[in-house]
Amino acid sequence: RVMAIAELDIGPNSVVWDVGAGSGSVAIEAAQLASGGTVFAIEMDPDDYQLIAANADRFAVTNLTPVLGKAPEAWVGLPAPDAVFVGGTGRVVTSIVESAFAPLRPGGRIVANVSSLENVTAVFEILRELCGDANVCMINLARGVQQLERLRFESTNPSFLISAVKGS
Repeated sequence: RVMAIAELDIGPNSVVWDVGAGSGSVAIEAAQLASGGTVFAIEMDPDDYQLIAANADRFAVTNLTPVLGKAPEAWVGLPAPDAVFVGGTGRVVTSIVESAFAPLRPGGRIVANVSSLENVTAVFEILRELCGDANVCMINLARGVQQLERLRFESTNPSFLISAVKGS
């Protein structure tokens, strides 16, 4: 999450879309950074939508607007974003990234978090096609576990961030 927020390069007045917001953790951090801007947390699951609203209240962010609906229809009518985060690992992530690129303001940043190699390749290629360049970062953690009388590390599944900047 920290690396995704850094890649989004959110300013104090940014308009941010968090697509597939889940519990709203990225959206809440984005709202704290964009204190004079607006963050839209787009989520299609009604339970998660309620959780986003509850978490926004819990962390006292007033510039976060939960949006219940499925992308891309859910963002129709929203202000053009300066930054878009696409979470989730579904098979439609590439089409969501492609659809979110069109309303992105020039100079805006788009970041997608995916977990499969197929999605890494597909999102990377579409962003290279749209922007001329894209960055990919693999994030992998390992947790220390006790084995016999030794400490060893057990790795978790990697996740990938693909990011790009829209030209002017």
